[in-house]
Amino acid sequence: MQTKFLFKLLIIICALCSSISGFSQSSWRVGFGLNPGVATSKAFRYTLGADVRVQKNFSDRIAGTLTAGFTHFFEKDHFAGYSQYGSPYNVIPVKAGLKYFVAPQVYVGGEAGAGIAFEQWGTSFLWSPSVGIALHNGLDLSLKYEDYTKSPATKDIALRLAYGLNGRKLAVHQRSSLNSGWHLGVALTPGLTTSAFEDFVIGGEVSLNRNLTNNLEVFVSSGYTYYSKGYIGYTILQSGEPVADFTGERKGTIPVKAGLRLYAGDHFYVSGEAGVAFGTNGRINFVYAPSVGFTLKNGLDMGIRYDKYSHGNMPDVMSAKLGYRFKL
Repeated sequence: MQTKFLFKLLIIICALCSSISGFSQSSWRVGFGLNPGVATSKAFRYTLGADVRVQKNFSDRIAGTLTAGFTHFFEKDHFAGYSQYGSPYNVIPVKAGLKYFVAPQVYVGGEAGAGIAFEQWGTSFLWSPSVGIALHNGLDLSLKYEDYTKSPATKDIALRLAYGLNGRKLAVHQRSSLNSGWHLGVALTPGLTTSAFEDFVIGGEVSLNRNLTNNLEVFVSSGYTYYSKGYIGYTILQSGEPVADFTGERKGTIPVKAGLRLYAGDHFYVSGEAGVAFGTNGRINFVYAPSVGFTLKNGLDMGIRYDKYSHGNMPDVMSAKLGYRFKL
């Protein structure tokens, strides 16, 4: 159920970014943020999230925002191998808010909305004040407090490290000829498994990209993904009895994939890829991965990706992509 919900969330984010690309006015912006933080209660330790934010500038001082993403609360006893609350707190925040610029690049903000959590946590009212700096180069750095009011344990203080693009850059158009040709990409891919969002993963990959048209690329990629803890796979007998399959224990996988990347303009893209994942335990899985992201002229390549594996001995992964592309 969590996997299907996250897959739908990825499609919604993709559709949101695509729809915003239709606004050519510079008063519209879309930003992609990473949110590391610290929980304020004794139940949890750290938090880590990512979001997409749409911003409309009403004047030089006031802007409206709409934000959606995902946040994971790490329990203090998480690494001891048991759960204090039966399951960790994983939540999809959906918020609307306002920014007020007290100076040309300094703002205070306020947001409110709903936190849609998994399993027994349910949906909570959410409010979040913030203070930040928006730079002319697109960087947006802020400090925020988030209060999911349904439980006294689900509150945090976090940094938001974001990059924003205006509506003119996101407008659908043919890419510049400067982006054509071959590119070599390298990237880090930190993330979480989607089974219970308890297992942190870290990976690295190398890709080779080639333009087919101005707005369409084909690519091949390979790398290595490390899981912070192993799993035991299960085989279901004809009787319906699950039997532990200890060959399911693994610490990593080597994916080899090919795919297509479609650009809405010079920056924003949607992508799909598929291939084979070789587990370090000897197991082989089919894997496919939709993603959304953006590239910049300086070579930066950032996005969000969901990796779906064909068998239960390899948990699915939601990860961020932090990469750099070299023109060959």
